[in-house]
Amino acid sequence: MVKYFLLKTSVFLSIPLALILLVGATFPPTPRSSTSLLFAKIDKNARLKEAPSPRLIMVGGSNLSFGINSQMIKDALSLNPINTGIHASIGLKYMMDDVLDDIRPGDIVLISPEYQQFYGDGAYGRNELLRIVMDIDRDSLNNLNRKQWLKILPYFPKFALSKLKPSEYFFQQSKNVGVYERRAFNQYGDVYIHWNLQSKKVEPISQLPNDFNEKLIKEMVNFREQVEQKEAYLYVTFPGYQEGSFENSEEEIANLKTKLIENNFILLGSPERYKIPNNMMYDTPYHLSKEGVELRTRRLIEDLGQVLHKNQN
Repeated sequence: MVKYFLLKTSVFLSIPLALILLVGATFPPTPRSSTSLLFAKIDKNARLKEAPSPRLIMVGGSNLSFGINSQMIKDALSLNPINTGIHASIGLKYMMDDVLDDIRPGDIVLISPEYQQFYGDGAYGRNELLRIVMDIDRDSLNNLNRKQWLKILPYFPKFALSKLKPSEYFFQQSKNVGVYERRAFNQYGDVYIHWNLQSKKVEPISQLPNDFNEKLIKEMVNFREQVEQKEAYLYVTFPGYQEGSFENSEEEIANLKTKLIENNFILLGSPERYKIPNNMMYDTPYHLSKEGVELRTRRLIEDLGQVLHKNQN
């Protein structure tokens, strides 16, 4: 009897809880959440639609948003950069799918993924992807595959309940722009607020796991085919990555490079070329100080310039 009573009670209580979660999830973005860096996607989408040709569309996570000076690229190569990078936990699968409809003939599409995208299931998103598809771009909900749904559903209760917190609605935004805000991005999609801030101590990331995601390589091949059907060009480059973290995962990074070559991707530079000194980090192994941003961007300009020169001849 006790077990039966407890079962009925749990079922009875779960129904209103489920209703509360569903109602909460349908609420519009809260004033506090609307200030986050995820909402920079709105501005990046607008640039993706409006920027004139010739265009360079950069696809990846925060190794791009915190690691590129797009003005340098524009000045050196006469391309109009579109930095779509926001956060690695949105997942590379979504990042590729998201830009596809706006690619035009002649566009240069540059994938610069974090190494963690290729090990485990990081390419299919986390909480950040849930917030993107629920708060910012609900039209893309239908584009998620089974793996993506399985990755984001565990975050659903916390997301829905956050809409019911009074603190999400009653707060005052600081006049000082934080590095993880929508306001921290410039017109190209680069985070630049931190360029003149003091860097923090960044501990290296431990070794990457050994569960390489072969499926993701196939999805990248499919993406390349769709890009080429649009008469655009696709290249792959490597993220600016802290030297100490790089050295902890040299074998895994070398394995990734081998897989990309085996699948005929055109690579800009090598992983070693984008290994960034430890003293050029800002606050994570992928977020570079201004000095690191400029070093990485100069190398990317050189590597991309060589490929463009070959294509012109």
